[in-house]
Amino acid sequence: MSLSHAQNKLSVDNVYATYFQSSGTIMENKQIKGYFFFYLSDKVDRKTNEYTLQILDENLNKVKDIKFQDSKNINLLEAGYNGGSLSFLFQNEKERSLNMRIYSLDGKLINNYTSEYSRKTEQLMEQYKTLHTDDGTNNNVFDVGEKGYVSVMPVRDGKDRTYEVDFYGSQSKAYWKYIPNDDNDRIAFAEYLGNTDSLIVLQVLKRKHLLTGGISAHIVGINFVTKKKVFDLDGENDEYLLLPTSLKVKQEGGKFILMGTYFDKDANVAKDASKGLAVYEVTTSGKVLSKTYNSWEKDFAKYLRTNSKGKIDEVGYLYIHNMVQAANGNMYVVGEGYKRQVSAGGVALKVLGAAAGAGTNVGATKIITTDMVVMTFDKNFKVTGAKVYDKTNNNAELSAISDFNSQHLIAMMLKSTGAFDYNFTTVDEDNITFSFCFSDYVRSSDYKGQTFNTIRFNGTTFKQDKINLKSKASKSRILPAKPGSIMIMEYYKKDKRLDCHLEKIS
Repeated sequence: MSLSHAQNKLSVDNVYATYFQSSGTIMENKQIKGYFFFYLSDKVDRKTNEYTLQILDENLNKVKDIKFQDSKNINLLEAGYNGGSLSFLFQNEKERSLNMRIYSLDGKLINNYTSEYSRKTEQLMEQYKTLHTDDGTNNNVFDVGEKGYVSVMPVRDGKDRTYEVDFYGSQSKAYWKYIPNDDNDRIAFAEYLGNTDSLIVLQVLKRKHLLTGGISAHIVGINFVTKKKVFDLDGENDEYLLLPTSLKVKQEGGKFILMGTYFDKDANVAKDASKGLAVYEVTTSGKVLSKTYNSWEKDFAKYLRTNSKGKIDEVGYLYIHNMVQAANGNMYVVGEGYKRQVSAGGVALKVLGAAAGAGTNVGATKIITTDMVVMTFDKNFKVTGAKVYDKTNNNAELSAISDFNSQHLIAMMLKSTGAFDYNFTTVDEDNITFSFCFSDYVRSSDYKGQTFNTIRFNGTTFKQDKINLKSKASKSRILPAKPGSIMIMEYYKKDKRLDCHLEKIS
């Protein structure tokens, strides 16, 4: 392997395969201090490959590269960074095992955990094969601060479906598994929402049977230090049903904020439309301090053209990506629109398949992602403003799921496969200025290709900016960088070369 690098630029040769979804940033006090990425660096023989973990500083100078040889049967599933270490979850298909490796930032292997997977977790392995893309986000492994990492895995036992939580220590050799044993429902799906310094918070959807019966929504808190469930909020006494998608830990300790769509109490969330966006303020002991509801029909209609079914004109449904608690006391929230359109190709394939007596998993409709929406909420979490930022309607999903009625299920699938155009949010140390960042594909007479876009708040107003990213690379990924820049990774498959460079933005 040959390396050539100068400040703000790095080129790596002999890259046989990249794993862009498992690259990331190294942060300190909310500022970029470096990067990590993983790639296949050599094919030693027909059974063995060489892999490299590369660690860079914020200027793209090489800090450390970690090489190891392993079976060609291993797959890198997910990666993480928790402030003091890096984690990589590998699957060995031949040995039917999962291997979590945790490295220090200077490249030393700290802990190594290996466990077999059984038919109960076979469903997850199939999901990685069919749904996990190089653009996707971590679906099952998450950092919980410097103590370590947790995975949230679906488990299937016959007709019953549940979940398990596994903790992997990074500061010390520590592993434990949590499996709920107090559920009377046969079906339970868990989604990771976020964590505090000692708690992971899950949304758990339960029902008696897979295809029939009502769905009950629970917010579950598990203490990863004591290994015990702290609370299970079933919302039985709530006026509405909350389905949160975002969690933000409050600056004053012991509290966090949940935001998501809310529904009528007796609604069928698989079919019915949401009523609006709700914000819950919750303590780490599970006490709900406040519930604030902002309806599409009344509250958001002051700032956006909405209807009672939660659709925004030209935007569609809204998925919440991130929240920023700014120094001025307001909370700023970025969301992205998505909606269903009839797919001419999908309809044609359905017709041809029916005529031939064959089925197809291609949907008759398709899902497109639409515009970005930035909303302002006051200190009481009531919406005080919203603005739509135009972007191209981009095709996101063309499969049988496109025909599903559940707006929540569709959004979760779009997120897991990396179909949304939102990239990340950067917040300056002072919490006064921040940027919401997203990608787009422009088709105009002046330019056709990828663009990178920022919606930046300078403490008083928002300003939008974009740069063109036309490239001949086979694939690329954008990561945040030091103030005023972004980092672009580009892989050239034919040349077996990976280029990284910093690009200035205003």
